[in-house]
Amino acid sequence: MQDLTTRRRQDFWTALLLIAVSLFFLQQTSEIPFFKADAAGVDAGQWYNSAALVPFGIFGLLLLLSIGLLINAIRHGGLPESFRGGALAWYRVVNWAARSDVSRMVATALIMLAYIFALVPRVDFTIASALVLLALIYGFNATRPRATAIALVAVLLPSLFSLIAFFPRARWGASHLDDILVLAAFLLLIPIALIETRRAEGKIGQVLKLAPLLAFLFPLFLVIVMAFGFRQNIPTRTGLLFQQIEYHYYVTLKPWLGG
Repeated sequence: MQDLTTRRRQDFWTALLLIAVSLFFLQQTSEIPFFKADAAGVDAGQWYNSAALVPFGIFGLLLLLSIGLLINAIRHGGLPESFRGGALAWYRVVNWAARSDVSRMVATALIMLAYIFALVPRVDFTIASALVLLALIYGFNATRPRATAIALVAVLLPSLFSLIAFFPRARWGASHLDDILVLAAFLLLIPIALIETRRAEGKIGQVLKLAPLLAFLFPLFLVIVMAFGFRQNIPTRTGLLFQQIEYHYYVTLKPWLGG
């Protein structure tokens, strides 16, 4: 097990990367009409109907969590010594690439890029988000290089398949093969993460035990609220899971409620 200072230093670099990603996508989202009732001659309606609501919420929350992670890392000694000045500052910057901090930061960047550009546009939102959340919790909580590598492979393999096989995707919903592969990767990662963690640490922490359930329920709750509460146009409405949810909402639940 790595010492606390090393783990907080890795949290420091991870937080900086996530802050940069959040700010970039918040800036891109700001170009979508939000409070404007009319944009480019098209009536955007009320603010809660704006397509910017979901990405603003996701990346705004990610920004807040990243800032919290950064503050916590600095408080517990995670600020790299090269940032504190001194005669060895340049030497430490040069050797920074040799430390595991960089590999973890690159792995985080690759997972986020795969999620944003390969999974979200093509794979069911709940399934894709569950896989990425579980991979991030497992691969970056214990700071073991093997765990990080397993998490990275679990996300990249189905992401690359989805990107290659369905780019461009001419017929949305014509095939759920990518959804099934991502779901399989999520279900397979659960026992692998638990077994690998027990072998490495001798026990499984409470966070990892709850991670699969939380990783699935959080995006599921988010997509249901956005789609049926705020009436948002969510990504991949023809996804394997959401297609069934939407069908039963309109065909089963709504008539039963008298809607």
